[in-house]
Amino acid sequence: MPPFAALLAFEAVLRHGSMTLAGDELGLTQSAVSHRIRALENYFGVPLLERLNPGLRVTEAGARLAQELGPLLGTLAGMRRRIVGHSGQRVFRLGLSTPLLAWWLSPRLPALCGAFPDLSVEVVTWDTAVEAARAEVDLALLWLPRAGRLVAPCELPFPIESVFPVAAPGLLDTKGPDQDWHSLPLLAKGRRGEETGREWSWATWLRGRVGHEAIRFRDIGNSLQAAADGNGVALARSLLAADALRHRRLIPLTGPDEMQTCSKMQMARWRDPRDQTAESISAWLVTSAEQAIAIGNRGLGETV
Repeated sequence: MPPFAALLAFEAVLRHGSMTLAGDELGLTQSAVSHRIRALENYFGVPLLERLNPGLRVTEAGARLAQELGPLLGTLAGMRRRIVGHSGQRVFRLGLSTPLLAWWLSPRLPALCGAFPDLSVEVVTWDTAVEAARAEVDLALLWLPRAGRLVAPCELPFPIESVFPVAAPGLLDTKGPDQDWHSLPLLAKGRRGEETGREWSWATWLRGRVGHEAIRFRDIGNSLQAAADGNGVALARSLLAADALRHRRLIPLTGPDEMQTCSKMQMARWRDPRDQTAESISAWLVTSAEQAIAIGNRGLGETV
């Protein structure tokens, strides 16, 4: 039989796209995770991951293993519930990032609970990928890289999103008649130089023009809130900005043709392939996201 610990390490590396983050989840060093992956490759006799600089890419053999491994681990994850059984209303744990809850899901929770009245929904939030990996949830909404990603059997992708600059309507009144929005204070998220894609770097949007990065925040939720409060221009993604665009708390500053495609995507993922409830809730959430983005897109042509 293949070494089980190595299978768990392989599955964690696939989810994170990083041996370091997989090691954080498993309580191992990066080199220990790499050793387990090589032990698994030695067992099968073929490479499972291609080491890039930087990053990793799954091979064809690795993709086949992932398809076999997902249902197997899902079955193991649901073993306790199948053995112990259910009594009364099921507690369903839904995990997602704090910004996604605040800027999109929170207003939709009553409708979600109404659509699944037999569940007691418990919302779990996280602020980092490591926290997300360690969370014990029935369904996780994860923000994952798109490049080279294969959708596994227990996953459902959300719509591909765009990134674009936004600001509060009143802020635009503060710029001079001969100035454009680039002259306004620019808000950023995350640590400087660690943007997760070129679409999140102000250098991409300024294109040689002079701009002033005024404030940097830990996450996109805080930068969007600061923009809505009139403190500057923030970079938004379609789903998180949808409600704010609809209610005119924020307005887009570029047309649809100038927007950047997100290099990451929201993914619903559940462990147990027999969990039809998790699959149904995932489908409900994806449909809700599609509707929100479609409504938000109606205002994207109304730029300044």
